[in-house]
Amino acid sequence: MKRILTSLVIAALALLLLLTCAFEVQETEYAIVLFFGKPTRILMQPGLAWKLPPPFETLVRIDRRLRILDPQEAEYLTLDKKNVLADTFAAWEVEDPLKFLITVVEQKTAEAQLEDIMRSEVGSALGSHELSDLLATETAVKMSQIMEAITARANEKARDGYGIRVRAIRMKRLNFPEENRQAVFRRMEAERERIARQYRSEGEELAEMIRADADREQARLLAEADRRSQEIRGEADAQIAGIYAQAYERDPDFYEFLKTLESYESFIDSDATIVLPSDSRLLRLLKQPR
Repeated sequence: MKRILTSLVIAALALLLLLTCAFEVQETEYAIVLFFGKPTRILMQPGLAWKLPPPFETLVRIDRRLRILDPQEAEYLTLDKKNVLADTFAAWEVEDPLKFLITVVEQKTAEAQLEDIMRSEVGSALGSHELSDLLATETAVKMSQIMEAITARANEKARDGYGIRVRAIRMKRLNFPEENRQAVFRRMEAERERIARQYRSEGEELAEMIRADADREQARLLAEADRRSQEIRGEADAQIAGIYAQAYERDPDFYEFLKTLESYESFIDSDATIVLPSDSRLLRLLKQPR
């Protein structure tokens, strides 16, 4: 019985020793083995590993996943002394786990240090550009270049100081402080109104030119149409005269008879009073009808 109990105790101690000496490194972490608090080994790859039981060796795990730092927006000063509010964020990860452990130890402290670096670099970059450069038409391209430069400088400082790799620092929003926003909006409205007035003036000038061209074209077309109508009427009158002349040559008496009847239709009606000499040719048909 005593032998069985001894075997169980030995097995339990062996199992406990196994549990305290064996450990697994996950893909999402680094592992640092400390010998009486002093780092001796850094495990960068996932897998099963061994260490001495506490208090000889202890284990520190450091998350190696990509993380996002999203601080509150901050106010900065541009080169032309204009206040702006910049809302930025950073993507970062641990690159040197030993330096990270020695300098900042935990994520909260690391993010505080990284936030200081990020604000310093953003302030320096915005302070070297005038507000008009940041709000220009090509702002998207220029801002991308500015943020890439900020990322490079911040990464250098974070890597050298804390073992942190800064993957990217980006601008979510660039705004104005509330006390300046209304004044900026008024200036923008005035500028847009000036541009609108210029466009309206140019449009009215162009409209006048178009109307003048249209009036000239209308006058030309009317004159051409009137000239052509006169030519047509002249040609028609000439044809009519020719027809009349031919008719007169064939039968002068009949032609005179028709013209006399046409004359009667033009000036005789029920209320007409006509005074003519007795030998007038117009009265010949009335006095001596055929």
